[in-house]
Amino acid sequence: MRKLLVLLIIIFLVSCGYTTRGFLYDGYKIKIKPVENKINITSEDRKYSGYTSFPILIENRLTNEIVTKFNIDGGLKVVNEDPEALSLTCTVDDYKKETVRYTDNDDVEEQRLRLYVNIILVDSSGKELIKKTVVGESTYFINRASEESAQIELIDDAARRIVEAVAEAW
Repeated sequence: MRKLLVLLIIIFLVSCGYTTRGFLYDGYKIKIKPVENKINITSEDRKYSGYTSFPILIENRLTNEIVTKFNIDGGLKVVNEDPEALSLTCTVDDYKKETVRYTDNDDVEEQRLRLYVNIILVDSSGKELIKKTVVGESTYFINRASEESAQIELIDDAARRIVEAVAEAW
């Protein structure tokens, strides 16, 4: 019995552990280009809708948050210029505000914000490693928070999802 217990303890200590760091680019550097805003503010659905708003300078705030998240993650070193670095290009393609819940009087009670960001990760030779759309989300109650505070959470969520898409191999 004692031998079995010792064997189980050894197996437990040296067994495979779960980690969220399934990292593909260990030791690499990354160059993050400023996020480009490609939201068409003159489109028909925005032109005639008083409901759809436009977040001012969301691309600048998202760029700063992506850099911060990569620095916190620590898997990739963020650099300004390096010919050997990976290059991340992000474009904000859409920003949507949807109603989630109404009150009994048909007033809007809760809303969801979504930010659609297209990301492209390219290696130093120009080979495309990742190309996908990442969607950040945030919900808020109209009577408890403002859309601006929900946008902060939205940008944080989108940046976190971008870093996860680049850093983790699933």
